[in-house]
Amino acid sequence: MIVQACSVPAQRYARSLTPDAGTAIAPDRSRVYPRATIAVLVTLNLALQLFDGIATYIGWERFGEANPLLQAGFASWGPGPTLVVAKLAAAGLLLFLARTACRELVGIGLVFTLVVYTALSLVPWSIRLWG
Repeated sequence: MIVQACSVPAQRYARSLTPDAGTAIAPDRSRVYPRATIAVLVTLNLALQLFDGIATYIGWERFGEANPLLQAGFASWGPGPTLVVAKLAAAGLLLFLARTACRELVGIGLVFTLVVYTALSLVPWSIRLWG
C-alpha cells in the first residue's frame, strides 16, 4: 500500500532526539511570530471588534439581533451598554491572548480570531448593510 511505503519507523530517529545522544533539544521557534507581527495582529483584531460593534448596532436598528446572548442583554440593559461590555470583554480577551506566556500559540490564536471575525462579521455585515 502507498501509506505503508511512506511510513518511517520511529526507532530510526529516537536516538538522535534524546539528550543522551549529546544533541541539544530546543523548541521549534519557526512558529513564533515577531513582536511587530503580534502588534499588527492585535491592532487588526481590535479594529474588527470596533467594526463589529458598530455594525451590530446599525444592523440591530434595521434588522434586529439574531444572537440570543445579545438579545438578552439588549432587553435587560439596552443595546449601547450591552455592546460596549461585549466588545470590551472581547478586546480584553485579545489582549490577554497577546500577553500569554505560550508564545508559540499567540500568533496562531490571533490569526484564527482575525479570520473568524472577518468571515463571520466583516463580510456578512458589509454585504448586508452596504451590499
